[in-house]
Amino acid sequence: MATADREGKSQRLFWALILALLVSYAGIKTYHVMLALQVYDGQPLQVDTSGAAK
Repeated sequence: MATADREGKSQRLFWALILALLVSYAGIKTYHVMLALQVYDGQPLQVDTSGAAK
């Protein structure tokens, strides 16, 4: 019975670790995209893009 309890705890710890890693990854990616958009915001284009999306 003790082995089954240990396996259950280990499995819960494993899934908690995976969830924490996914949340951390999402947070880092959100920060990265926000930073990229802030840097890009307001920069003029170097070439004329009229008619580019036909």
